[in-house]
Amino acid sequence: MQQNNYPWDGALAFIINPKKATAFNLMVRIPGWAMDKAIPSDLYQFQNNIIAKPAMKVNGKVVEYAVQNGYAVISRTWQVNDKVEVNLPMEVRRVIAIEKINDDKGKVALQRGPLVYCAEWVDNNGKASNILMPANTVFSTVFKPDLLNGIMVINAEVPAVVISNNSVATVKQSFTAIPYYSWANRGKGEMMVWFPEQIKDIDLIAK
Repeated sequence: MQQNNYPWDGALAFIINPKKATAFNLMVRIPGWAMDKAIPSDLYQFQNNIIAKPAMKVNGKVVEYAVQNGYAVISRTWQVNDKVEVNLPMEVRRVIAIEKINDDKGKVALQRGPLVYCAEWVDNNGKASNILMPANTVFSTVFKPDLLNGIMVINAEVPAVVISNNSVATVKQSFTAIPYYSWANRGKGEMMVWFPEQIKDIDLIAK
């Protein structure tokens, strides 16, 4: 039996129920993003190193495991009602593209767990194309049960570009990102996935 609130929560639990005590290898799939691989390709990668590897417990005790072909392998004699707990790291990660993708140079996307996020105008002062994402941005997350059928959002304080009388400046504003799959459900407006880190990289989209 499996218990989880994935993809919002990285805590997974499995109840093992053999008919009798049995020795075998339990193989638990570890997704690539939890092993520092943004996608199964070299086009994109995480900008920052992984903070923690997935943790495993059996009956409340931490266990070591080997990784084979993307699976964590736990070898032991299993008893009825043994409980395996898996804790996948769910930090917000910054994704960058390889240099050959010109449109994404100097920009980052945001990913939490398996989900890529985006910003919509409705959550960000009516715009999304003027948002900067500096390297020192601090993120927080909160689950919104009444928003878009229930989603985890990413919040931060970020600079936004303001153009007035041919001058360019930045102002601090609240930032909210939603899972990419959930956009385009609240009317027409701007949406962004890739955010410039510096003001020099926003000249083509800040109009």
